Amino acid sequence: PYSSETEAAFLENLNHALDNILYGGRRCVIHREVGISKVFRDSEVNPDLFYSGRFDFVVFERTRDRQEIPILAIELDGKEHEEDRVVQVRDQEKQEICRQHGFELIRIENTYARRYHHIKEILIRYFEKLYRI
Repeated sequence: PYSSETEAAFLENLNHALDNILYGGRRCVIHREVGISKVFRDSEVNPDLFYSGRFDFVVFERTRDRQEIPILAIELDGKEHEEDRVVQVRDQEKQEICRQHGFELIRIENTYARRYHHIKEILIRYFEKLYRI
């Protein structure tokens, strides 16, 4: 089940995986519960969700001048994402907002939140596609 303990375990695994796969001076930071409107300037999809919705986690690449550029959002999904129609619609709208902006949104079933190797493989595939590492 989704809990602050699950979230903390996921964040620890995510940070560890990022540290192990990034090289060449790239640095990433992760922020929790980031507002959608803090990641994008605008959206044509559901203005209410745009201003009130949040991503569970956003990975930012930190530039040399210490700016943080959002590069990836991650959502931990529990059973409600499969069973609750309201949650499913919200998820589809979040996905559409990300698609509009060419931004990756990765969904991870929360039963995998503690599985370091699973998280690492997801990140490796993402960064290979993004940076060709």
